[in-house]
Amino acid sequence: MSRPLAERVYAALLHLYPRRFREEYGTDMVLLFRNQRRDEPAWRVTLRTLLDLALTVPYQHLETHMHKNPTPVATLGYLTVALAGLLVAVFGGTSTPAVIIGTAVALAAGSLAIVTWRRAAPFRGSVPTAHWWKFVVAGPVLVGAVLVAAELGVDAWIAGMVVIGLAIGSVLVGFALATAGLVARVANRA
Repeated sequence: MSRPLAERVYAALLHLYPRRFREEYGTDMVLLFRNQRRDEPAWRVTLRTLLDLALTVPYQHLETHMHKNPTPVATLGYLTVALAGLLVAVFGGTSTPAVIIGTAVALAAGSLAIVTWRRAAPFRGSVPTAHWWKFVVAGPVLVGAVLVAAELGVDAWIAGMVVIGLAIGSVLVGFALATAGLVARVANRA
């Protein structure tokens, strides 16, 4: 016996949910939908179901992403920001705000890097080196943005120092990823 069209459509709409949620609750949700269609007017069940889908599908996807372990890329991103803050603190000269802001950024981003590194799942597979060039290109683009802002008369040299620090850190991370990718390729050939 085949299922009614409304039930098949609802079962297809359940594919909007994340796979894990669907595997755990999908059968029960279809059964509940079937029982509601039997006991209540179709228009009421349809409206309630559409509203439920509109509210819970995005929530379940967000919930799925919130419980994922961070990837090594997140740790590298935080390390880049920490390096930028350190560079601002070191090369900020005698400016007390630059030293304070640079140190604060370095400590905060460094702490986040440590937390993401500790929470990351055990690393399986290759080093994520495929996008090294994006980090290398981001550096000059950031420096260019600072230069354009300075030409336009923006007087925010501390922000400019932070951005230039990020640019240097980004280029360094890009070169490190490129080197790691090259070493991995050479090791695979041997």
